[in-house]
Amino acid sequence: MLALLVPDAEPWVGELRARCDPSAKLGFAPHITLVYPFFDSEDLSASRLRRLDDVAAMYSALTFDLDRIATFPSTVWLAPEPSAPIAALAAALEAAFPERPRATREFDHYVPHLSVARNLRGEDAVAEMTLQLASRLPLPGTVSYACRELHVMRRDGQGWHSLHVAPLGS
Repeated sequence: MLALLVPDAEPWVGELRARCDPSAKLGFAPHITLVYPFFDSEDLSASRLRRLDDVAAMYSALTFDLDRIATFPSTVWLAPEPSAPIAALAAALEAAFPERPRATREFDHYVPHLSVARNLRGEDAVAEMTLQLASRLPLPGTVSYACRELHVMRRDGQGWHSLHVAPLGS
């Protein structure tokens, strides 16, 4: 998986993610997924990592707010604003690695988001989580987040780990 880590969001979403996001339970910091799946670690050659670094270097650090709550059917998430630069980076990464594995479930289009609670059961659970999250967020526009690198993440028996860090350009 390729992801932007957003550890500065932890004070507002950490406790909810610890309860309601399986990836948080495995040590994955708040993040925005860029590409999933990516390559298994044994398939991450030096040339692929150089290609990744080259693509990352073409994009400036990303600064955004996370103050709009949105939902998918069983997920409550925060929308980064502006989202277009994140979507552009994700599209460039997808184009740079056409040979990467594909997910069994494809979506119509990429939606940049930071998941807070996943696998919620029913509309009432989604509504309750949305209220809980809203009560914890700072005032809109008061906190901006910055990502200066993207991470190749790997999950093993010990949880999630960063295998490679690709700095974004300046």
